[in-house]
Amino acid sequence: MRGIIWNLRGFGQLDKRRQLAEAVQSEKLEFIGIQETIKSSFSNGELCSVGGDAFRWSWLPAQGHSGGILLGLKINKFDSFWIIAGQHFVSTELMQKNNRFQWELIIVYGPADHNKSVDSWWKFTKDCPGQCIPLSSEVTST
Repeated sequence: MRGIIWNLRGFGQLDKRRQLAEAVQSEKLEFIGIQETIKSSFSNGELCSVGGDAFRWSWLPAQGHSGGILLGLKINKFDSFWIIAGQHFVSTELMQKNNRFQWELIIVYGPADHNKSVDSWWKFTKDCPGQCIPLSSEVTST
């Protein structure tokens, strides 16, 4: 299983999408977690330019000119039981199709104002479902 979690700082920039598409191909990525997309929505063309139609996409819109999370899961590698988008995270419970191993992937992007970090973390722990399965998370704040 191969994946990337990347603070891209602007998914709308063509050169960054190209870099991501190259990484998907060269590294044979099976999941993608993008932080700081700075986008509120994504066109099919934008998403297909990164991973073709091989990925299932979910996102948390940016708030103004900061934040935003994009999660991509390779359809032929994972079953996803649920996806939750909280204030500063996107979480999903996955099952790998090759060995039926279940785990939870959480992509977190905290507020830029570090004075709000503790409050944001508290909300995250309340909103994010607690599971008895392995957990993988990435926390970034700028």
